[in-house]
Amino acid sequence: MENWSIGFVGAGVMAETMVQGLLAEGVAPGRIVASHRRAERVAELAALGIRATLDNREAAGADVVVISVKPQTLLGVLAGISGAIRPDALVVSIVAGARVRVLQTTTGHDRIVRCMPNLPCRIRRGMTVWSASAPVTAEDRARVAAILGVMGKHIEVEDEGHVDRATAVNGTGPAIVAHFVKAFIEAAGYIGEPRGVARETVLETLLGTAEMIRQNEGHIAELIDEVTSPGGTTSRALQVLKNGRFSAVLTESVDAAYQRTRELGDVLEAAAGPGLTQPR
Repeated sequence: MENWSIGFVGAGVMAETMVQGLLAEGVAPGRIVASHRRAERVAELAALGIRATLDNREAAGADVVVISVKPQTLLGVLAGISGAIRPDALVVSIVAGARVRVLQTTTGHDRIVRCMPNLPCRIRRGMTVWSASAPVTAEDRARVAAILGVMGKHIEVEDEGHVDRATAVNGTGPAIVAHFVKAFIEAAGYIGEPRGVARETVLETLLGTAEMIRQNEGHIAELIDEVTSPGGTTSRALQVLKNGRFSAVLTESVDAAYQRTRELGDVLEAAAGPGLTQPR
């Protein structure tokens, strides 16, 4: 990576994940600054060797400024760093629901990148979907790719609306998958499989099946057909899932997360006021 600085305004779990990934890639700790409102948290961040501060404005003075606060506090935080972001800085947001035009208006900057990473980024197996405003340059995009790449895979999308959808899919997805795994392990225990065996068999089945799907260019239904024999165990299990509206409930769950993301965006736009600009 080039010799540019990265500032994190707000330093929760995801920001720390990004910091640790950058450090693991050899980024000098002195190039990273992170802010947090709690002194105890600042001390934890400083223990990583980076510059840590209670002052958001200090973090906002970097070449790349990552906004990583809760949606409910976003506008207040941005008001507090007004004028601190340099004119030539790139602003990267990982705030759920915060649309590009809101960020442009509230920061006074055109070059905005909106991202949605997910929890597996903590083990560098994450997925981040991101979208950039029109003024973001090729050099900016290379910097974004370098930052996001330390956490796993990433995909750039032209339509910002797909970042809202990603919030519901890859952002919320780990919780949905973990809930499924928990239920699957409990089901294995229900039929008498020892807890340790159940955990191992469920996890390996999940990982192995996911890898088969990744490697198979055909439709997922083909894999299901390979396992399913007429009148067999799989056929009976799938019939129970159909009767229980498994697919429908899953769709409703993801849609609920998507609608909530849109609600957060609407609230931020309304709070940003009548001077909200159109996308640039």
